[in-house]
This record gives sequence, C-alpha cells and structure tokens, in this order.
Amino acid sequence: MRLKRLSPLAVMVAVASMIALTALAACGGTETVVQTVVVKEEVAVEVPVTVEVEREVIVQGETVVQTVEVEKQVVVEKQVTATPDPGALKDVPRNRTLVITHWSDSYRTQHDNVENFNWWLPGNSHARHASEKGLIEYLFYTNLNEGNIIPWLGESFEYNDSLDSIDVKIREGAKWSDGVAFTAHDVKFTIDMVVGNAPDLNRSSLWADMIGSVEVHDDYNLTINLNRPDPRFFQVQFGFGWENHTPIVPKHVWENEDPLTFNNYDPSKGWPLGTGAYKLSLSTPEVQIYDRRDDWWATEIGFHDAPKVERINYIPVANDDIAGQLYINNQLDVGPPLLKGTFEAAKGFNDALRSWNFEGPVWGAPDGCNFVLILNNQKEHFSSADVRWAINHAVNRDEITGLAYEGGVPSVVVPISSYGVKQYLPLMQDILDKYDAGNHSLEKVDERMTTAGYSKDSEGFWTKDGDRVEITLEIPSWMRPQGPFLEKQLQAGGFDAIFKQGEPATIGDRLRMGETEVVWVQCGSINEPYDTFKSYHSKNSAPPGENYQGAVQGGRYENPEMDAILDEMEAMLHSPDDPRYVELARGALELFLRDMPVIHIAEELHVIVHNTHWWTGWPGVEDPYVAPYPPWNGWYLITLNLEPTQ
Repeated sequence: MRLKRLSPLAVMVAVASMIALTALAACGGTETVVQTVVVKEEVAVEVPVTVEVEREVIVQGETVVQTVEVEKQVVVEKQVTATPDPGALKDVPRNRTLVITHWSDSYRTQHDNVENFNWWLPGNSHARHASEKGLIEYLFYTNLNEGNIIPWLGESFEYNDSLDSIDVKIREGAKWSDGVAFTAHDVKFTIDMVVGNAPDLNRSSLWADMIGSVEVHDDYNLTINLNRPDPRFFQVQFGFGWENHTPIVPKHVWENEDPLTFNNYDPSKGWPLGTGAYKLSLSTPEVQIYDRRDDWWATEIGFHDAPKVERINYIPVANDDIAGQLYINNQLDVGPPLLKGTFEAAKGFNDALRSWNFEGPVWGAPDGCNFVLILNNQKEHFSSADVRWAINHAVNRDEITGLAYEGGVPSVVVPISSYGVKQYLPLMQDILDKYDAGNHSLEKVDERMTTAGYSKDSEGFWTKDGDRVEITLEIPSWMRPQGPFLEKQLQAGGFDAIFKQGEPATIGDRLRMGETEVVWVQCGSINEPYDTFKSYHSKNSAPPGENYQGAVQGGRYENPEMDAILDEMEAMLHSPDDPRYVELARGALELFLRDMPVIHIAEELHVIVHNTHWWTGWPGVEDPYVAPYPPWNGWYLITLNLEPTQ
C-alpha cells in the first residue's frame, strides 16, 4: 500500500539519517520518527502532533483515498560526537551557540573532505557553507540590497582613468589567527598563485584572462593591473559578498606548499588560518565547530566589537523535510530555505521562525537569479529560434508561479531580477512590449512550429522529417515543484516532454556537456544588465561534445552581434543616465528576445529561514543591512550582528 503525503505537512513526517516507523493501522495509529543530530546539551525530545494524511485503502475490491488523522510523536535523540581530545573543547551553552547547515544544493548525511580546507580546489565547499561565516574575511563586502560597499580587510580601492588598473589600500592592524600581519603581500601571493595554476584552481581561468600583474608598493598598498578595461572586475571578485568565494590565503603558510595538493589542515599548527573572529576547533563527518577567538584583530584595534556568538556548529542535513523538523524543534538556527508550504507548516508549530518578509505569500528575498529552461542551441530542433519561441509560448508562467510556488515567486521573461538592475526596465519597456514573451498561447506555438516546417504526428507531437521533438526536463530537487507543471504544459503544446528529477551534481555535469534539457538557475543580474547578458557571449560557449566555459551558458548561444555589444559594455561604467550604455543594453535585450536562446520562467526568491528562538538581529525587509543568503560570503556580517535572546 502506498502512503500519499500532503506536501504542506511534509515537514511533520521528516526523517533523518536513522528512521524508525511503526506500522499504521488502516484508520489511525502512531508513527515515531527518530532523528539523530549532533548537539552539545539537552533538548526537547518530543513534539506531539496530529495531522491529516491521505492513503489508499481497499474497500469492497476498489482502491479509494481516505483522509485519516494520525497522531505522531517526533522523537529526537541526543548524540554527542566524540572528539579526538575530549578536553580540547570548552563547554558552550546552546544560547551562545549558532547552529547552521549547508545550502539546499548540498544536502548530505555527512560532511565530506573533513581534513581538507583548501578553499581553492574545485569541489571543496567548506568556505561557502561554513568557514566564511566566521573564519574567513574579505577585503570588502557589499550590501546588495542597497548597493553600498563595506570596507573590511581593505580600506579603499580606486580605478585609474582608463579602468584597467586598481590601487588597493589594506587595513593596518589586521592579523592572521597565528598573529602574523595580514598585508598586501598576501593579496599578491594569492592572485599569483591562482593565475599561475590555471585552469586547475577555482576562478583561475578567469583571473588569468583578466589580470596582467600585481605590484606591491609596501605592506599596505598594491596595484592590480588588468589586461583590458573592466570597471566591475575588482568589486565582483574581491568585494561583492555574493557567490564570489575568493579568500586571500596567508603567504607565509602557502608559499611552502603545492596549492594543487595542499590540504590546509593541521590542528596542531592552527590550520586553517583565518583573519576572522572564529577558529576551527573540530572537523568530523558529523560536525564542524568554530569557536570565537579572544585575540581577533578587529577588537584589538577597535574596528569591531567581539561577536556575541561564542560557537558555530555546522551540521549536515539530508533534505528540507529534516531541516524543517530541526527548525521546529529549535535545533537549527539557519540553513537551507524551505518550500513555501513547508515553511508555513513549520511556522505553524514554531512562531519563532521568520523569513525575509514577515508576511506571505511572498516570504523570500531576491538573489539575482532566475529559473531558466536551458535548451542546447547546437542540438537538432533547438537550433531553431522558432522552435525555442514555440516552447516559450507553451510555458504558462502564471500557472507555475501561482500553483507550483503558491504565489511565492514572480514570473520573468528576461534575465533581470529585483535588485538594482530593475532600474533599467523602464528604459526597455517598449522592447518588452514588442515581443510579449510572457504570452502563453498554444496558437502561437502552432504558428512558430509551422513556420519552422514541423507538423504533428498521429499522437499529436511535433515532428520534422520523421523526427519527433523530445524534451527530457532534468530538474534538481530544490526546483522540483515546477517539474510536473512544465511537463504537462509542454505536452499540451505538442512537445514530447518528460520530467526527471535528479541530483544537482549529475545534472550540472550533463548540462555543461550539452547532453540534456535542464531547468537551472542563471545568476548575475544584481545591479546592471551586463552582468547577466555576458553569459550569452560566444566565448562562453563550446564546440559540441565539450564542456562550455561560461557560468550558465548551457544554451551554447553564439552570435557575433551580441559579442560586439557585450565587448563594449564590459569596458564601461554602467549608468541608466549614460545614453550609450542604455543603447547597448537595449541592443542586448533586443537580440535576446529575438533569438530566445534560453527561456526564463520565474525569479528565484528563496524562503530563507531565520530562527529567532535563540538569536535576534537577523536581516530582513525592515533591516536589510546585508543579503540573507547563507552560501554568500557576506553572511559573515550576520554572525557579527546576532544578539542572544537569553
């Protein structure tokens, strides 16, 4: 018998790495869910709830669906992980401990690479998920909600008139956790190391292409020389506070190591070193523990007060259902976003949970990304702009945003998000109106497909020369709500489509090779159109059968007209008051809508969860001091801002 679970209540039947279920009687019963988590103190162990569930039963030989009430006792076991030296860790109470977990694209039951903290090796995600919340600091941060730059390890930076050289001043008094001064030599060493090991280290190909040289003038002043003008390069790479994981490393440690093999981990030496307010105290598959330092440079020179968080516990979580249960039991303070229905169900059991907005239906915050249906423009069928446009008209965005996401995200048709870049939209409205890309119309599907030389076969699917248009929609788990809707919409439009949920890593590999049709995210639309349109430059494409090079160029779009526009925009300071920049941005939008290389569906607004039971001071719509996304390096500012409730 198959039990059908109601999605709004999914959080209440969450299971962890260990699950114990008692059998349910046909019309009722008790279900016990045992969840093992790492904690350091006693916790509430039972959460009794009564919920309605649907299940199939046999009644007089027929299968029917009954709704029954099920009483559940959710039991959470306490498990204290043994440490190599039980006396090495001090006792820190829960009301001084921040419990975090990873982002939703990295669900897992155990941490991996627990003895490798080489931030620059591809696939090593410790910096992104944990270390940047306390151990790693950056030269600058940016409040992406308001656009202001926040100097940190760096005091200032300034471009020359030709926009191909940047003078950077380092803050005096900053120190590594071993007491060695943080200087301009560390910055130069890091850049030279990354460039010198292209293409094997993260961002190395990009930096090798853009950075010509680095000159150190003294311990606190350096100049970065670019190979060509780019007025946005420095801030994006060294001070955006977004998904730009480019930590400076200590020259006095790394200069003696091979960056391709160095694991940057030796507790006896205090490695990994950082300049942040926290040090790594323990790393196991079950937990990473970061403890507050008493010798943080920022307090010593009066730059910042000591944070109130004394310990950060980074635990693994297997899925969003488990995360929801941990939020309910106040065992998790921040981590992955929840689906809208799961969040609302969890909040019903724990009113201490909040998101960016205090009220729904739109709870989430923008992240500069859109959900995008990516079609390989080099493949048969999808090489036709008419076919891509027909698929676009088959997509009913209102149905996806209204039903799949319960009104929690807005629909979009172009690569522009809700950040500062939206100031350009009024300057482009006539182009948007001209193409009317958001129009769901099966008549227009027929027009486009007929123009492209297609006809429907006996089963009602579009074919050409006997070859049917088949679409395998591979969608990662965190975007799964739109899968069934897209599948049915495309089928209704005459496309032989099937939805297939998969693991992000596997889908990503196939996307980069151009082997599948994928619903993915495209990011970059933060403060100007160029940052997203640049993905459609031909240099980011690749020949058939090879990995593409761009951030999200799975469409493999190639157009010399677009390239020329983007090349000119790259060397310009953006401004809606610059007639030439606006003209170029309009040209890029016109080409995008004419050719429809990929299909933007909705803006990604994650329902970020902040638990106010133990901690206050979270950013939100009423106090947007920093973007709230845990995998962004600007999240460190949240750690420093939190205040205990007890």
